[in-house]
Amino acid sequence: MLKSDIHERTWFFDLEWVPDAAAAKKLYNLPDEVTEIDAMQKLWETASGYSEDVPRPFVKYLFSRVISIAFLSRNVVFREGEEQIEFGIHSLPKLPTSREEHDEAGMIAKFLYWIGEREPQLVGFNSLESDLQVIIQRALINEVSVPSFARRPAKPWEGRDYFDSKNSEWHLDLMQRFSMRGGMAPKLNDLAVLCGYPGKIDVAGDQVVDLWLAGDVNRIVEYNQTDVLNTYLVWLRVAYFSGKLSEESYFAEQDVFRSFLEAEAEKPGGTHIAKFLEMWEQ
Repeated sequence: MLKSDIHERTWFFDLEWVPDAAAAKKLYNLPDEVTEIDAMQKLWETASGYSEDVPRPFVKYLFSRVISIAFLSRNVVFREGEEQIEFGIHSLPKLPTSREEHDEAGMIAKFLYWIGEREPQLVGFNSLESDLQVIIQRALINEVSVPSFARRPAKPWEGRDYFDSKNSEWHLDLMQRFSMRGGMAPKLNDLAVLCGYPGKIDVAGDQVVDLWLAGDVNRIVEYNQTDVLNTYLVWLRVAYFSGKLSEESYFAEQDVFRSFLEAEAEKPGGTHIAKFLEMWEQ
């Protein structure tokens, strides 16, 4: 399933977004006094698939406001001649946060700049068709310029390319590995749970809008972070299946990851990490 060897620097990432009320007001000339939820409703009602049974269909990516970006970093380091794996959990915005601190353009610019400068392999789930499209389209809306990220090689073998899924694994979309030639792809939550991982804990994707409207951005970011933890664990299983990790290395890395989660759970604001770890060990 995986063609290339495991990269020394890999980021497992995910985005969360909501319908952009400001975009609705511009597109449909809505008065300034129209509330955020009413503006969102206009986007839902004009979206493909809207009906009484589906009152909140997916809105076009261009009309979606990025509210959280989370990623888990996996780095191979060498200390005293020994190879070690180090993890880090990151989010934009950082926890704790609030709606008043939200800065979509700043988040997008910073995340893409980090990618362009550090050149990690990106791993997501439905990220090529979803997350990457959202972040690029919203970068254009917000006048973000990140040449180091956008740069592409003249030929596939001449450098990293986050946009080419056929000739490169610099951006690995795990969902594509489970939906060959248009086959039925699993949801990340279903795949994670059946593999013995926690999956979603307290929040599901369809709750993000209501949490945003209620001002509970912290829970959205926490949910975003647990999604990337699940993505990493599914990737680890795929790497083992593909022969990129021996049985010994596979189980050893899980132990390292558990130790990392235990340390993160002890930090302020680490309750969601502690719950993820608890559910994994059940």
